[in-house]
Amino acid sequence: AKYFEEKNSKFNELHDHLAGKNTKKKLNAMKRLIAMMTLGRDVSTFFPDVVKNVIVDNTEIKKLVYMFLTHYAEENQELALLAINTLQNDLRSSNQRVRANALRAMSSISIKVVIPIVMMALKSAVRDTSSYVRKAAACAIPKVCRTDPSRKSELVDMVAELVSNSEPNVLGASMFAFSQVCPDRYDLLHKYFRKICHLLADFDYFGQTVTLQVLTQYARTQFLTPFKKKGSEDDEDEDEEDGGFNVKNSKFYSDEDEDEDEGEEEKKKDKPMDPDHRLLIRSATVLLNSADASVICGVTSLMCAIAPLHEARQCAPSLARHMGNYREMQYVVLANVSTLAAKRPAMFRQYFKMFFIYFDDPQFIRELKLDVLANLSSDSTIGPILVELFTYVHHHDPQFVNQAIRTIGRCALTIPDVAEKCLHMLLRLVSTGSQTVVAQSISVIRQLLQRNPKQHISIIKRMAKLLFKVKIPMARTALVWIIGEYREMIPKVAPDALRQLAKSFKEEAVEVKVQILNLAVKLYLTNPSQTKLLFKYVMDLSKNDINFDVRDRARMVRSLFFTKKSGSGDAKADEWKAKTKTTMKRCFLWAKPMPEKESPFKAREPLTLGSLSHLVQHSVSGYEPLPEFPEVAPDPSVREPPRSITPKNSKKRDKTKVKSIDKFYSSDSDDSDSDEDSSDDSDSSTDSDDSDEEEGAKKTKKRPTKKDDEDDDDEDEDSSGTDSSSDDSDDSDSEEENAPKKEKAVSKKGKPPVAPKPVTQDLFDLLDDDEGSAPKTETKQPVLAASDALAGLSFDEGGFIDGSSNDFLPSKSGGATAHQSIKGDKKGKSNILLKESLGEGLAVEYAFVRQDSIYSKTMCVVELKFISSVEVRDVHMDSVTAPGVQIRPFDRISVLHSGHTTTAKMHIDFKGSERKVKFNICTTDRKYPVKFTPTPGDLLRAHLVQTKVFDSSCKRLTGMSETQFTTTKFSSSKALVKSILKCADVGLLAQDQKEDLFRLCGKMRHDDTCLVFIRVEAKGSGHTVTINCDDMLFSGRLEDYLLQA
Repeated sequence: AKYFEEKNSKFNELHDHLAGKNTKKKLNAMKRLIAMMTLGRDVSTFFPDVVKNVIVDNTEIKKLVYMFLTHYAEENQELALLAINTLQNDLRSSNQRVRANALRAMSSISIKVVIPIVMMALKSAVRDTSSYVRKAAACAIPKVCRTDPSRKSELVDMVAELVSNSEPNVLGASMFAFSQVCPDRYDLLHKYFRKICHLLADFDYFGQTVTLQVLTQYARTQFLTPFKKKGSEDDEDEDEEDGGFNVKNSKFYSDEDEDEDEGEEEKKKDKPMDPDHRLLIRSATVLLNSADASVICGVTSLMCAIAPLHEARQCAPSLARHMGNYREMQYVVLANVSTLAAKRPAMFRQYFKMFFIYFDDPQFIRELKLDVLANLSSDSTIGPILVELFTYVHHHDPQFVNQAIRTIGRCALTIPDVAEKCLHMLLRLVSTGSQTVVAQSISVIRQLLQRNPKQHISIIKRMAKLLFKVKIPMARTALVWIIGEYREMIPKVAPDALRQLAKSFKEEAVEVKVQILNLAVKLYLTNPSQTKLLFKYVMDLSKNDINFDVRDRARMVRSLFFTKKSGSGDAKADEWKAKTKTTMKRCFLWAKPMPEKESPFKAREPLTLGSLSHLVQHSVSGYEPLPEFPEVAPDPSVREPPRSITPKNSKKRDKTKVKSIDKFYSSDSDDSDSDEDSSDDSDSSTDSDDSDEEEGAKKTKKRPTKKDDEDDDDEDEDSSGTDSSSDDSDDSDSEEENAPKKEKAVSKKGKPPVAPKPVTQDLFDLLDDDEGSAPKTETKQPVLAASDALAGLSFDEGGFIDGSSNDFLPSKSGGATAHQSIKGDKKGKSNILLKESLGEGLAVEYAFVRQDSIYSKTMCVVELKFISSVEVRDVHMDSVTAPGVQIRPFDRISVLHSGHTTTAKMHIDFKGSERKVKFNICTTDRKYPVKFTPTPGDLLRAHLVQTKVFDSSCKRLTGMSETQFTTTKFSSSKALVKSILKCADVGLLAQDQKEDLFRLCGKMRHDDTCLVFIRVEAKGSGHTVTINCDDMLFSGRLEDYLLQA
């Protein structure tokens, strides 16, 4: 920092230090030069002394020398040639920074003679092992292209090679080279489009900004328009309340069944968005949290150009967040906000207070903020905005005061309901304000009076009286216009005003004289008896005026309205003159159109958002507008990423090799040969590249245990033949799933076939929760891991979990029986965990499944249902926040295709409390925070006891252990019981048909000893529900929950 504070450096000392041999003094001198160069001083006179130090071995000095050379090489090209040899030697240095700086300095020498040397250096640099050097090569390519455009074809090949890199810093720089050298060669980006989108968040700020510009152009040419046909992307959302979300057309929120014909018509009208289009929008949305304002502006430009209207709204908070940035960056952000607020004001209406003006805002910031406030004015925001605007009229800057008053007029024109209020407030300013405020207020009042002048006759008379007080030409011009336009409403005031104006005609400004002349013509045409002499007097004054505009207008009017007394003219000439006179009457007396609200920055609207042309409000050199969306979608297969080329028969040879080993150990060669032939045929017919579907199908197959393998030894040839295909598929997946290899034993001949043991038997052993059963002895077969046990099983209805298995019925005590006519649900109430609008096409519902967890009896099973309208990959959960709660997350979902639905299960031990569980549902590029809280009914587990035990326990649990409430919502006790069974996982005990008492029992999942007893009986016109439980707090929470449900 001390080098920047030195104002007068001694140049002679710097020359001596650079020419000397002392390394420390050379380093000090170079730092001073770089500091002065950074401050904008011209230190090019030191170029010869600096070039001599290129050969210095010190890395710090060499880095500063290269910075100096890069800055002044274009101005001193001949002297820079002296460093070519040293630069070439440094390109072979072992230090990556030395190589990159040497390439950067060499490419800055804009001489065609050096280009062949630079091209050789670039060819080796684009393949350098260091990503820092490859990035420098990407930045050097545009310099070479500007110096020698004939090398463009070679440079394009280098750009294609750099785009294939996977390093984020290299890829960002290569996108800059692409935009400068070959911005229309989209074929270079097709194969790497998805990679660029995935790595976009890892680019540096400059790379992100450039890449967003390139991808915006790419998306406009490769994807169909996401905007509705009725409007365009420039139209404001029709429904501002829902933010553009069409809830009625959403499949996720619709419960109505539609006909097939209507569904097909809707599909034709609303085509789904291309997955790559959606991927680009998601990748860009991640950058909205960036700290750099240029990245935010780039994302906003992209979202407004290619994203649906409701999705582009999420850019508003990020833009508003950067309102506190430096004034230069604030101006750029405000320029984008001003254009967006004019097109889509609903985006920023909730942030309108952030655009109020501070006392230290410069003039260019004030203008933009006033324009934004005028665009954001609506019925809900006009009140605070008008209060804020009327405080600005007391500012010391007269230019700012005029702009504030004009903004008040724009707000009044936008919302007619507040026009009356604005008119009276402006009249107050006219009577109390300064001359500048009065002049601007009168100009705005003139525009407001045009809306309904008949209701403001008193205001028009008041304006006429101000004619003798106001001296500013602009205000007097507006007043004369008001008197002439509404002359019929003030028939007595208008002629007298013309008389007063005729007296001061010579001293008036030119624009006032023109309006006085117009007033005289209007009054002469409508009231000639009183104003004929005044009209002639004004004509005589205007005819001899100094200004030629006034003279020409007076002579034209005089020739039309006055005829010569002597001589008779031509009949045709008189007819033409009469027609012209009629036309002039229409021009003077025609009703003027209503004024339109015009923004001072209207020229920005047709220009591309975020471009330099948009900032300066006109097209600059090199500006190209955004291309239109294609009418027919290009082939999306061109964006498939490149795959490694492998021999076609390599997979088949590997399978054949494994089968040959099996054949060696097989006892029956004929059967094994037939198996190989059938499996080979099946392999050749099912050779496909769709790995996702194959892996999903393979993972659902059941894996046999070791005991199953022993039993398979005793099977006959038919069973071994049928299992050969499944064995092959398991072998192909063994490397991916890291499953242990299984060896086949030699089967014995003559042994009768033994039925294989079902895989689910081991799982049923784990799930067995019969309290009265004796402990089981250990067997030789290993216990399945949770992931292996769940690999081939489904917890959905209709799977292996059904009522026939006692493992999934309520637990029983001895002699207890369940109610036969009323049965509980297998699942609790389904709730929304992630809305489709927040999940960008991915919706998640959750429900508590009323079954025991395979991991622990104290765990609840939560089923998640994933519904996706877009393709998502690698769905998993992380960032779990649940203190005191034990959670087993759901298994990863590798891919969920568009329009498909899948389920997954979580296992949670809530420890008997209703604790909130927070976590993130993650995909490959997005994270969606979600949370849910269990209900008291979800913490229970159905339990059946004898009626005697139930009644005795209820008699024991009285006092504070008993809660009771009465409800009249249900027509019968049976309906109330069904409602309770839906809300809580409890078991309904059997009862006598004559008895009108229902008994329900359950126990806490975390504590088997804590039982909950619920009695339902009819009393009078209502029904009474009694809850008995040892846990008094839980019984109270359960009562509140049942009352709400």
